Amino acid sequence: MISNFPTPYPDELIYSVIARYAVHNGILSPKYLTEELFNKRSLTPTYDLPSHLDKLASYLPAQYDALILINQHTLLPLYQPFQPETVIRYAVQALKNEKYQSLHTKLGKNASRIKSLSFFRFCPFCWEEQIEQYGEVYWKRSWQITGYEYCTKHQQPLFLSSIPCNGLDRKFYIAHLNVLKDSSQLVLHHQDLHHHIELAELIEELMSQASCVNLRDFSLLSNLYFFILKDHGLLSGCKNINYEKVRQRVIEYWGESFLQYYHLDDLCSENCWLKNMCRKHRKSFSYLEHLMVLKALVPTQSAMNTYQKYLGLAVAIQEPETILVSVKYEAEQLLSQDQLKWSQLIQEMPVKQARQRDGSLYARLYRNHKDWLLSINESALTPLTSTTKPRVNWEKRDRQFVKQLIAIRNSLLDDLDSPQQTKKFFIKKLGSVSTIEKNWNALPLTKAFLNRYSEAVSCYQIRRLTKTFIRQKMRQRFSSPSVFLRESGLSPARLMPETKRFFDYIMGEVNNA
Repeated sequence: MISNFPTPYPDELIYSVIARYAVHNGILSPKYLTEELFNKRSLTPTYDLPSHLDKLASYLPAQYDALILINQHTLLPLYQPFQPETVIRYAVQALKNEKYQSLHTKLGKNASRIKSLSFFRFCPFCWEEQIEQYGEVYWKRSWQITGYEYCTKHQQPLFLSSIPCNGLDRKFYIAHLNVLKDSSQLVLHHQDLHHHIELAELIEELMSQASCVNLRDFSLLSNLYFFILKDHGLLSGCKNINYEKVRQRVIEYWGESFLQYYHLDDLCSENCWLKNMCRKHRKSFSYLEHLMVLKALVPTQSAMNTYQKYLGLAVAIQEPETILVSVKYEAEQLLSQDQLKWSQLIQEMPVKQARQRDGSLYARLYRNHKDWLLSINESALTPLTSTTKPRVNWEKRDRQFVKQLIAIRNSLLDDLDSPQQTKKFFIKKLGSVSTIEKNWNALPLTKAFLNRYSEAVSCYQIRRLTKTFIRQKMRQRFSSPSVFLRESGLSPARLMPETKRFFDYIMGEVNNA
């Protein structure tokens, strides 16, 4: 249990809280830090959507839980109003626990036109206030949001640091130390300055109201935008959308240079982002695209107020349709003779056979009671699946794999330079990785060989020490223990107990010689 984990400051990133913990405790090793906090050595620092929040919440006072950390100290609220409830529930569970795979893909971030930041950003005047109030500075989450380029409090563009927050080169939770040295202020066009300020205010409003909005599915977004376009005279006729008018509204409000700054200037191609937003929603769009379109279409209201107003209207329109469908099914409980005959028929045979038996009955039902027919067919007798003869003789293939594995192991018996001979190593040598991993239980001999002859970490370390010993023995010159370990690619902290005993033995032999 960690008792000195720092309490998050207002609007502070979880990344920043962990970075301050490392500074307070003088931790310099990234692997030691993640092992101490999460019992894992291979975690990569993530600034926007960090995982393991249940564990971090256990280090904090009782008023903190994972949901509070998610809503107030991560960037998930950016996605919440515009993603279906199922996706948000998955994201919340992923952030609470260790299940983190494909989360950015599921939220549409990886495919979005709005790219993530590459380096952390900050406002030096805000940092001065933080030092006066808290005695230290921290990374605010709003600074790290694409679209929030301007500090609304101090009326100036943010500064770009040299500390990476995205990409393969991020290895450690980095605090603010010496960040001013290589920083530079963002360069914004003077004519677009008021738009940057307005967009920053819209993002602040979104982050504060995100938890109040729940989206059932994407069909509500389709209806929402249709109602907005209809109410503001952007339709041609009753249902057709006048894209040219919509495009002009967006360009006139934001300006082409401002749209180009965020790579949203393509508004003329057939599948441009603006046309797709006005059509049926089959995928997610970024928060920036939603905010800019909502504000351009209804400039007299805030974007989130417009969104919540029309979302409520879309929900109200959709609910009566659901009620009408249920009433329709209840009315059809009084079945006709054809329906009764079909119900009896599909209890005796599968749907395909029943249709072949009485095609005219099926045609009448499809014409007059299609919804009922498709519903009742789901409860029909399922056809028996024929047992297919296996196409692969797994017993024969198992013996072939074992013969190849024995030959591979025999060829490596005297090779001290080979990599660690793990299960994965042997499987890759066979060249049948997918076949073995997907049919593990069908290959008992292969499985037994790999369990028996895969090389443990201690054996691999001893082999590396042996190789160094032989090399120095041939030179008739032995090194000190520290140099001996370094030449073996090992360190005292990583030695397994068996390896340590072996190392102590050979060092004793060297000293006696």
